[in-house]
Amino acid sequence: MWANALCQLCVNAARGRPAGGTVAGMRRRRTRSGGALVGIVLLAGGFLCALLLALVASVGALAGGLAVGVGCGGETVGATEYGGPGDPSSGSVGASGVSLVAQPDSFAELGGTSFATATALGGLPYGTPLQITVGGRSVLAEKEDIGLGGGPIDGRPRAIDLWWQLARRLGLPYEHGRWAGTVTVASPAGACVDDAGATLTSGPRARLLPDGTAAAPASAPPAVAAMIAAGNEIAGRPYVYGGAHGLPLNVLAPAYDCSSSVAHLLYGGGLLPADGDMTSGEFATWGAPGPGRWVTLYANATHVYMYVAGLRWDTWNAAGPGDGGAGIGWHPLVRSDAGFVARHPPGL
Repeated sequence: MWANALCQLCVNAARGRPAGGTVAGMRRRRTRSGGALVGIVLLAGGFLCALLLALVASVGALAGGLAVGVGCGGETVGATEYGGPGDPSSGSVGASGVSLVAQPDSFAELGGTSFATATALGGLPYGTPLQITVGGRSVLAEKEDIGLGGGPIDGRPRAIDLWWQLARRLGLPYEHGRWAGTVTVASPAGACVDDAGATLTSGPRARLLPDGTAAAPASAPPAVAAMIAAGNEIAGRPYVYGGAHGLPLNVLAPAYDCSSSVAHLLYGGGLLPADGDMTSGEFATWGAPGPGRWVTLYANATHVYMYVAGLRWDTWNAAGPGDGGAGIGWHPLVRSDAGFVARHPPGL
């Protein structure tokens, strides 16, 4: 707490504010020099502030920091408003270069005075969207700024500043001359990424995305999410009979056929070794019989396809119009399984 107080005192002094003044936002900008003496004073003050902030950063690092990270399930953090009539010195252009007046659904990630140190939300890139919720109100906003921050709010680390119009749109509580309170921040559905590199979505089924890749259910086992990520690597590659056969499964091939593409996904999920090259007929006896909970293969002597978390992986749009692209990849419709044997990986 003492470090936060000293930091805020330093920032207030640099901005010409009294120690007890209202600080709704970040912040940093902008001091106009009235002469050489003022410039020298500000330079000296800035040097002392830099030393103090470095000390604070060191203490914060030793204490484990305040970065909370943002997951698909959301995190509750402290938030304040900045900018607007109550905080004109913050300006109206974000550190990203975006006009906050033109894009009012914007926020600043707190924790430091530079992009490298303002990492209270994990160090998000500029333009990253977050779903921000207060009570029953929710708005999709983008990171376009950074800021220093301050002490906890309602017991939660102060991690985010909301542009003043966004704060009021969400109904952030107004107390003691400022808008402040706790908010829930979460990655929007379809924008989360797990450790395997798979995009995640809510709900029990995988979801086909506009670019032809797939989002894995957030509740899926790691092997399933990894299979979907592996499929996304090769979705849209051309079909060539015999393509990728004879190559190790850890090598990306320029083209695939039905069985080599299925093998690529199973290898990605840790279900086949790198030398696990198989034909469609061999898949008809692979694994355990019958459908699985998460993964089901349908195989015969001439073809193999499968469903991963409810989304079909196939080499063509066998279910007709509306079944996605014509080539290797994800297809949203259910096709006939007549003449095929159902198999599944044990446990999935």
